[in-house]
Amino acid sequence: MSSFVRTGEYYYKSFDVMKNKTGEFLKNVEIMRDHMPSMIQKLLHSEQDRTSFNILSVGSGTGDMDLEILKIVKEELQRSQDCHQMKIFNRAVEINKYPCDLYKAAIKNLNDQQTHFDLRHQSFEEYAGEFTMEQPKFDVIHFIHSIYYVDIEAVLKHCIENELQDNGRLVFMVERADLISSVLEKQRFPDWHGTPEEKNPESFETAEKMIEIAEKYGWKHEVHPHEYFIDVTEIFDPQSTEGNLLLDFITHSANFRSTADKKLLQETLALIEDLSTLKDGKRLGVKGESLIFIYKI
Repeated sequence: MSSFVRTGEYYYKSFDVMKNKTGEFLKNVEIMRDHMPSMIQKLLHSEQDRTSFNILSVGSGTGDMDLEILKIVKEELQRSQDCHQMKIFNRAVEINKYPCDLYKAAIKNLNDQQTHFDLRHQSFEEYAGEFTMEQPKFDVIHFIHSIYYVDIEAVLKHCIENELQDNGRLVFMVERADLISSVLEKQRFPDWHGTPEEKNPESFETAEKMIEIAEKYGWKHEVHPHEYFIDVTEIFDPQSTEGNLLLDFITHSANFRSTADKKLLQETLALIEDLSTLKDGKRLGVKGESLIFIYKI
C-alpha cells in the first residue's frame, strides 16, 4: 500500500476534494445501480432455501459505498419473492484505523435490524491468513478502488477458491487510463517523455490485468466502463487549499507543491494542463473507471 494512503486523515481530506471535483461517489453509485440489480437477482434465483445474503467488503474505507451497496441489495430482496425478510451479513476489512473508526460511527446509530455488521481493522493479507473452512461463504465480494494495493492474482485466487459462494460474484471498481493515472505514471517515471507502451511494452492497466487473470483460470468476467470529468481548475492556483489537496491526491504525495522537485512540479502541472481542456471557465480532464464482475460459472 502506498505511504500516501497510510497518511489517514490527510489522505481522506484530499480524497474528499477529489470526489467533490469529480462527483465520483454519485457516478459510482449510478453505474452500480445500472448493473448490480440484475446480478443480485441471478444470485437470489440460483440457490433455494438461503437464509442470509453475505457480503465481504475489502478496503471498505469509511463505509459510505458499503451502505449504498446494501441499499441496492435490500431493494432487490424486496423485489424477490420469499426474500423480503432475508438477513444480510456484511463483513468489512479496512487496514487504516481512521476510516474504520468513521465506519463504526456511521453504523452505530443505524436503525438496521436486517443487517449484521462485522468490521475488521486489518489488512487483507492478515484477514486471509485467518481463513478457516468454517467461516461463511460470500455472495458478493467487492473491492471499490482498493484492488490496487494487493497482489491481484493472489487475491483473486483466494477469493474465488475460499471466500466466494459457487455462484457468487467478485465486484470491482477500478480506474482506467485517464488524467490521474497519467500523472501517477509521471511520478513513477519523472524523466520519461515517450508513450507508456514504449516505456514498458508489458505494462497494462488494472482492468486488463484482471481480465487476463480471469481468462488464465477460466473464470467469467463482465466489464462496464464509464467516463466523467474532473475539475482541475484550482490546481493552477498555488494559494488554493482545495487545489493543493487535489494535486496531492492526483500525485499521491503529501504537500506535493512544496516538497516536489521544482522541475517535476512544473512538468506535472504542464501534463495536467495538457490533459485537460477549458470549458465554461473551468479546466476539465477525463476520469475513467470500469465496473468489473468476475465469477466462476
